Amino acid sequence: MKTILLEIEGMHCRSCEMIVQDELGDIGVESKASHESGEIEVTFDETKNSIDEIKKIIEKEGYKVLP
Repeated sequence: MKTILLEIEGMHCRSCEMIVQDELGDIGVESKASHESGEIEVTFDETKNSIDEIKKIIEKEGYKVLP
């Protein structure tokens, strides 16, 4: 398992956090988002998921993953 911290732009409330966490949970990624800090901590199995896949899911929901 690997854990990384990503910076996200566009999360404004607890609902935003839940949207991202739920979508990532659907592919087996554990996450904890904070709209206050604009960050999300994700824990995932590198044999099943990739960073790029995780970023695409977050961006599909309308948020921007910052470099």
